[in-house]
Amino acid sequence: MAWVHIGVVARAVGLAGLVGVAGSSGALASLERVLLRRRGEEGRAYRVGGARRQGRLWAVKLVGVDDRGGAEALRGLEVLAAREDLGEAGEGRHFWGDLEGRAVVTVEGEPVGAVTGFLETGGVDVLVVTGERGEVLVPLAPYVTVEKARIVVDPPEGLLELPAGTGRKGGP
Repeated sequence: MAWVHIGVVARAVGLAGLVGVAGSSGALASLERVLLRRRGEEGRAYRVGGARRQGRLWAVKLVGVDDRGGAEALRGLEVLAAREDLGEAGEGRHFWGDLEGRAVVTVEGEPVGAVTGFLETGGVDVLVVTGERGEVLVPLAPYVTVEKARIVVDPPEGLLELPAGTGRKGGP
């Protein structure tokens, strides 16, 4: 089963064990199960007892998490959903898991690398792209086009350049 990143537990919500999930665009409202984990670890599956929008977060009831302390203990964990439970992301939207491994090229066809990770910034999500140039950070901005088999970047000047004194290229 393929699991897809849909958010991160940002904080506890209230006293009854609800967790506040950031980075989710609404998939939580229809899910019956999620997986919570730290990156690189196996994680634990939870049944979803309900989810509602609460400001910029989703307040989610996870079956078995019954108090604020239990919810606080989950802070920082990645929230994933089974890919088959998600359906389509919607017009102009993409699940991170669907982009991982996808080739990234410039509009001239120059290879940049492949998507190896993602960063949530609170504004525009950022692709971590690894290739011969090293690691490049590419914001999912209007100059990025996600096609069926690849991602095309028309980078503004300097986006793919190596900043002085760093080992990481590009970035916000």
